[in-house]
Amino acid sequence: MSNVRLFNFEGLNENFSFLVLKIHQQLEDTLIALQHVDGFIPERMNNREDYINNLKIIIERKSYKRMFKARSEEDRIIRIMGSLNTVTSNMEEIGDYLMNIVTQTRYFQDRTFLGQYNYQAYFHEIVVALDLINESILQGKIKDALQICQAEIKIDNLFKNDFAALLITMKETQKIGDAITTLNILRYLERIGDSLLNIGEAIISAYAGTRLKLFEYMAIKDSLRRDTGEFLFQGMDVETKSGCRIEKIVTNGDARENQEVIFKEGNLAKIQQEKDKIEQWQSVRSGLTPKVFGFEYLNNKAFILLEYIGGFNFQEIVLSQNQTLLDKAFGRLKQVTLDVWEKTRQPQPVHADFMGQLKKRLPDVYEVHPKLITPSLAINTLKHPSLPDRIAMAAQIEQTLAAPFSVFIHGDFNTDNIIYNEKEDRIVFIDPHRSAYTDYVQDVSVFLVSNYRIPILDAQIRESLHGIIHDFYTSARQFAETNGDSTFDARLALGVSRSFISSTRFILKEDFAKAMYLRGVYLLDKFLDHNGRPWADFRLPEDVFIY
Repeated sequence: MSNVRLFNFEGLNENFSFLVLKIHQQLEDTLIALQHVDGFIPERMNNREDYINNLKIIIERKSYKRMFKARSEEDRIIRIMGSLNTVTSNMEEIGDYLMNIVTQTRYFQDRTFLGQYNYQAYFHEIVVALDLINESILQGKIKDALQICQAEIKIDNLFKNDFAALLITMKETQKIGDAITTLNILRYLERIGDSLLNIGEAIISAYAGTRLKLFEYMAIKDSLRRDTGEFLFQGMDVETKSGCRIEKIVTNGDARENQEVIFKEGNLAKIQQEKDKIEQWQSVRSGLTPKVFGFEYLNNKAFILLEYIGGFNFQEIVLSQNQTLLDKAFGRLKQVTLDVWEKTRQPQPVHADFMGQLKKRLPDVYEVHPKLITPSLAINTLKHPSLPDRIAMAAQIEQTLAAPFSVFIHGDFNTDNIIYNEKEDRIVFIDPHRSAYTDYVQDVSVFLVSNYRIPILDAQIRESLHGIIHDFYTSARQFAETNGDSTFDARLALGVSRSFISSTRFILKEDFAKAMYLRGVYLLDKFLDHNGRPWADFRLPEDVFIY
């Protein structure tokens, strides 16, 4: 099998390409920071780091799945063998640290100096933890693994106290060399504690089904109120662009008490924002977002435990070619969306600032697709402005086209953020961290383009997608007419243009990306050409959605 076919598995090649791209971007920003050049944005690097970490997890999971075709028993063996490798390497480190401690003893002038500090207490904690390792990994005793992890906390506390005492001693003693040697020895013992933490977390991760820190395991257990029994993580084929890690947790125990929840981990600000927005949605319409079962944070990281919603996202339903299911899901989605718009409509005019959004994302588009860059051209008196120039012109006009009212929108209304549960006839919105009271055209434009950009060429599916786009556009336009929104189509042209162009930064297929980009540019030109005439007469050309 060729390397091309090997890596062309569930988008593995694209995942890796994006990983390389993001590393390049991190490298460039690091150079900017070192050179003290204006333009360095720490938050941008932090956000990319989350995305890179998530890509690494996705690539690892797909690689193992490709190798073993992932039967459940093989998954379990892979996890345990991976844990064994981690435990082994950390055990080797502990051996190295012990040899280093022995080497340090050569530098003592007064061997009794070390006796001022209770180094035996370190050894006690280490021995207790080492005695638990064998059975913990071979028999999956997570309680023992927790005790191994807790040894690190005890050793850290010992070192903290001894370090403070040593600082005082160094100011008073003439035996500076012995004090430094003692500090080195205690520091190696403290590092052994770190290795024990790695060992314990590796064992927990093997039997819980995913990578977990001690803090995460304990917090999840508390949130799920699992005094007895354990829980298992199950990998999900979810790829987010937010850098968040998403997995499913299944509790083990009495069959009547089994529970399924979603674990989502990421940047504290993002997870906190999502929690707040979910709770706000619950006040708008109960059940439209998942229930929150738990939320914990440590430093700048957080995780949230959410209700697991059985069913399929809207994109999966379209691709299934189950027309009955699609009709039910789409009908329910339109009903729910229009109900929310009616219920939350407020009379304050708002601007979505589509051109401002596009201007912000254009550098990322050109970094992925540099061939799409088109500079300004001038032939005699005929001038053809660049895309940034056209965006600037459209932005000025956009300021005169406020939506006459605001509604509470999802904010990232892609088809994979909409779940339909057929059994309950229930629509659920996920990942609503961008939800806000603003122009409903934002959600309309994102939904239309997210259907178009599904990279499927099958004629029947493309026809179905175009039907969905036309139907949703028609429903939204009727809502606009009913509520006196005369500039709906004009603003929608800007929103769709923004979505077409900015979405190309997530698409590596050059021909498909170019088709979307050109559609966005075409709509922008159509909008600019209409300037000077009544905006109520403008109509969105639906043929831009035909691929």
